[in-house]
Amino acid sequence: MKRYLPLVGLALLTGCQGQPGSSMPMSAGKSVSLDAPASTASGMVAGEAKTEAEVSAPKAPALPRKIIFTGEVTLVCEDLDKASDALEARAKEFGGYISNANRTGVRGETREGSWTVRLPAEKFDAFLKALPALGELQSSNRKADDVSEEFYDVAARLKNKKIEETRLVELLQKATGKLTEVLTVEKELSRVRDEIERIEGRLRFLTNQTDLSTITITLKEVKNFVPEGPPTLATQVSRSFSASVENLKAFFVGILLIVVALAPWVLPLALVCWIVFRIVKKRTIK
Repeated sequence: MKRYLPLVGLALLTGCQGQPGSSMPMSAGKSVSLDAPASTASGMVAGEAKTEAEVSAPKAPALPRKIIFTGEVTLVCEDLDKASDALEARAKEFGGYISNANRTGVRGETREGSWTVRLPAEKFDAFLKALPALGELQSSNRKADDVSEEFYDVAARLKNKKIEETRLVELLQKATGKLTEVLTVEKELSRVRDEIERIEGRLRFLTNQTDLSTITITLKEVKNFVPEGPPTLATQVSRSFSASVENLKAFFVGILLIVVALAPWVLPLALVCWIVFRIVKKRTIK
């Protein structure tokens, strides 16, 4: 037993050196801490391990944000028909479509129309910038609703419900118990499927609203409209060309109306002229 005492003492000494905060007396009232080098070394090792972990661990890819873009624009134009045709053409040009349209008023009076355009979200800003070419911009506002949290939460709920549905189906296929137990599983399965349908409907709605932006355009027809500010060069050129076309159209319409008005008189006048010509010719011969 005595020969093992030195080994036990060495083990105790080694254990004391390895414990944090331990110290050995060097002289009266003084001690030297032995844990500082150990903690420093362990801190360096931990720091190196952390750095390597940060470098080696791949970062999760950021999920794309889901944003619903909506806008409202009011324009004043001189010809509602031309402006509406140009609006529909512009919507197709940007890959969109008219989802709703309505007009009020009749030609010759003040008319107004409203169109709802659905187009890809990435073309929302470009389409808004192109709208003032259709008329004088009266008002414009836009809104962006971030629904990323709801979208991914609904997607996660749908995934969990489908897993639950799969488990219930497997349980139902393996069920060999009483009829009441089978009916209970079927009832639970029906409930889960109803929830799945509701969740899928909400997810489809969010997907549709985030993939396609919505812009409502109101066109107000005002003849001889004079804007508060100076019109742009494009607007001036458009107005000049439109005025020239309208004048040319009015000229031909006037001529057509005169021809139509005189048409009933052509035959009687021709007959009278022929009779007069014959009388004059007979008198000249005599």
